[in-house]
Amino acid sequence: MGNLAFKGLVWLLSSVCVVFMGAAIASGSELEWSYEGSNGPEAWGGLSAAFSACEVGLAQSPINIDPTAAAHQNEIEFTYGRAPLNIANNGRTIRVNVSAANTIKLGDEDYVLQQFHFHRPSEHIVSGEPYAMEMHLVHQNAAGDLMVVGIFLTEGAENSALTPIWQAMPQGQSPAQDIAGVEIDVKALLPANLTQYRYDGSLTTPPCSEPVKWVIMATPVEVSAAQIEQFSRIISPNARPIQPLNHRFSSRADG
Repeated sequence: MGNLAFKGLVWLLSSVCVVFMGAAIASGSELEWSYEGSNGPEAWGGLSAAFSACEVGLAQSPINIDPTAAAHQNEIEFTYGRAPLNIANNGRTIRVNVSAANTIKLGDEDYVLQQFHFHRPSEHIVSGEPYAMEMHLVHQNAAGDLMVVGIFLTEGAENSALTPIWQAMPQGQSPAQDIAGVEIDVKALLPANLTQYRYDGSLTTPPCSEPVKWVIMATPVEVSAAQIEQFSRIISPNARPIQPLNHRFSSRADG
């Protein structure tokens, strides 16, 4: 091999290495934020320029919900069914990815369910009081706008709709995996009473993007003490602190 060709090969290999190192660093930077310590919520906005909304955003989530706030809203139509179970433990939460068609409709807008995940304790609070846990169902419309449905989880009877998820819950951090032959009934995750609180907010994790439409179900659903305890053994507390309201107000709609 000629000297010029050899140098060219070395340059090519070096360039490839730089690209892969850059990708690895970028991937690693996504894992630097946490819920405690020096990379906890108070520091999120300074960890990356992409996370600046966590610090300077004026419509951040979660919030303290005033249950007396009331305003007429168009009814949300839930079209949920069954979906194969695809589950991951990303080290910060348990996430279930949804590929089957599960949608909600608000006015003329259709939003497709992408995934749902869990927080302990609840991120949103009502009149200053948290619930044991909170489930977030993340939807997206054709324009890429996000709507998240939040469901409070309170200690009580075992939640059979969550049982397949809890049985498959990875004990440690792991990528998404299909659980062969297991389906979840997405509609069964909803409370029977569809009264809702609604407000405009953000993602509750970096990059804390705004705006996000929030629909918080006023009626909690029950989970057993054993289900709460199992989640707590696997995932450390993962609730972002309450954010300033900044002249926003939540509204209530009776479903």
